[in-house]
Amino acid sequence: DRSAATNTGKEGCAISLGIEGRARGEKGCWLTLAEWQYRDSNWYRIDVKTIKVDGKKIEANTFYSLRNGKFTKNNS
Repeated sequence: DRSAATNTGKEGCAISLGIEGRARGEKGCWLTLAEWQYRDSNWYRIDVKTIKVDGKKIEANTFYSLRNGKFTKNNS
């Protein structure tokens, strides 16, 4: 629940599969995040995606969450 993952190593991975999870990493790292949906009084994982921090589309040292199937900057 609301976990966060960070990686600063070369070619590392930051993985957060919990509800409202977020991840960040240095350029060259990989981020893996899950998206969840609450229905029928339970949480269900509906998506898991991985993307590489390229410094352009996905910025280095910036937290991202998976929302509506897209990596979204997390400002908190």
